[in-house]
Amino acid sequence: MRRVITCGVFVLLLGILLNQHVYRLNLQDNFPQDAAENIIEVSYPSQKIETSIEFETEWLRRQRDEDYIHQALQTEEPIEAQYVIADEIAQGTAFPTQIPDERLLSTLPKAQQFSAAEEDYSRYEEELPHDVIMQTPHHPKISKMNIQISSKPPYFGKQPVIAIVIDDMGDNYRRTQDIISLHAPLTASFLTYPKRLEKQISDSQNAGHEIMLHVPMQPKSNINFSADILTVEMTPSEVRRQFQKMLDRFTSIKGINNHMGSLLTEDEARMSEIMKELKARNLFFLDSKTTPHSVGNFVAHKYDVDYASRNIFLDNKNELQYILNQLARTENIARKNGYAIAIGHPKSQTFEALRHWLPTLADKHLKLVHLSEIVSALNPSAQ
Repeated sequence: MRRVITCGVFVLLLGILLNQHVYRLNLQDNFPQDAAENIIEVSYPSQKIETSIEFETEWLRRQRDEDYIHQALQTEEPIEAQYVIADEIAQGTAFPTQIPDERLLSTLPKAQQFSAAEEDYSRYEEELPHDVIMQTPHHPKISKMNIQISSKPPYFGKQPVIAIVIDDMGDNYRRTQDIISLHAPLTASFLTYPKRLEKQISDSQNAGHEIMLHVPMQPKSNINFSADILTVEMTPSEVRRQFQKMLDRFTSIKGINNHMGSLLTEDEARMSEIMKELKARNLFFLDSKTTPHSVGNFVAHKYDVDYASRNIFLDNKNELQYILNQLARTENIARKNGYAIAIGHPKSQTFEALRHWLPTLADKHLKLVHLSEIVSALNPSAQ
């Protein structure tokens, strides 16, 4: 009897061990090969719990950041401070290679902070005025100018004309490409310092755009502007030498306009040096009118430089309906004066507004032209 009981117990224990082994085999067959990494180990009495699930790898953290940035860029949501640098890199934003003089920054008031709901242009753009320039003594109505072109009828005919200038081109690569995708006679004003400018300018020309240079000039506010900038701290001769270096890097431009510049465009001595160089190169000056006290008009006429000034800024707010309303105001100015000059920027909603607005011009009997064609009509003595 003892032998029978002993054998029975032995068989029972053997069966339990074999069954547990089979369970382990089945468990391993059903689990992924890296399941061991996810097994939670508990040790007593310290109650310490360690698991690889709780600790993200560097790759996972980077992936999370990239997903967040991609989502924010797609939805135009504000991006948290910890992601700012990665966001700038993702957008291809250009940074100056030199740091502006600290003494210069310390003498200027702080810049206005832009709303978090808008794209942040505050790092390199001053607050732009909302006023509309309707008419100046040096801008006669085109309909009264009696422009004659040999063997051709007057260029403008009966249609009011509009020039749309897009400033800040080249800085944000993705937004610049949006504007380049609009095949229309726009006028693209490229900043002096971004990288990959040659390819972007070439693509813009192929899209039918006229090319200008958007020259950084000192504003009245202290902002994170480029070291490639003309300032009132420079002597007039230094301003001209720096301006010459900027111009020498570019070909096929028709003219320039000021990027920021609410302080420098009020300085007659330094603006005179700029005008002398423009005259020598047969380039025009578009006054962005970031200050009502700009001497651009006076100095340009003094040195016989072709001059024009903007009538309206399109996108002080990066909102589709606001920009469409500004374009409607541009149309009204053109109907009144025969022409209108509007300045916008490569913002997301500016692109959307132009994409919807451009195909409507023919039915409205309005014509989009390059800025140089309006400038030529406004300065007939140069013809």
